[in-house]
Amino acid sequence: MGPLGETYHSTGGAIEESQHVYIDSGLRYYLESRKEEGLVPAVVNIFELGLGTGLNVLLTYREMLKDHFPGSVQIFYRAVEINPLESGIWEKLDYARSEKENDFFRKMHRSPWNEPFDPAPGFTLIKLRNNFLDCTFKGPVNVVYYDVFSPAVQPELWTSQAVGKLIPSLSGNTVLTTYCCKGSFKQILRDKGFITQRLPGTGKKRHILRAVYGLHNSLITGVSNASIAK
Repeated sequence: MGPLGETYHSTGGAIEESQHVYIDSGLRYYLESRKEEGLVPAVVNIFELGLGTGLNVLLTYREMLKDHFPGSVQIFYRAVEINPLESGIWEKLDYARSEKENDFFRKMHRSPWNEPFDPAPGFTLIKLRNNFLDCTFKGPVNVVYYDVFSPAVQPELWTSQAVGKLIPSLSGNTVLTTYCCKGSFKQILRDKGFITQRLPGTGKKRHILRAVYGLHNSLITGVSNASIAK
């Protein structure tokens, strides 16, 4: 249970949901789109809004270990969290599937805040202990995991102001994914220059949301704005 009275992940399969929303629909989608255009990046810059349990960081590392992940691609991962988990909580989490993953997970949580750290080769992590709305961003962002508490609990993070904080750092093909398909948030994203796409959910969630930013996003989606802006 999070500090605001809402669980960090769905009670119906946290790993499955995060894998589907953020890895398959976000990171993997971005890389496959880049490969189709012959533009495999040397570094994928990921930003996560809401570090929480660190599950999305672990799943990103797990994706790196898979055979289909380009061996030449490195991960630069930034995550912002205002209420870090206490060690007594994250130490009880059973997300890791191997000793390598367990070592990564522990290093990730034990690493210092607000400075770069390498919990594994080719993977750089910066955990920002701050209120997202007070953050100043530098450098590019290619993939966004928008994984904060729901609009009912944290309405200030589902606003035009919040999305606007990201815009200066986004590339022309940035992919943002989130579990929330609320109509008002989709409209905010469109107003900021995203093309939104509602995707099938997993578990108890009927739909999830993917949004692609910038002038070149039609090259990634392969369909028109009108056909996917649902």
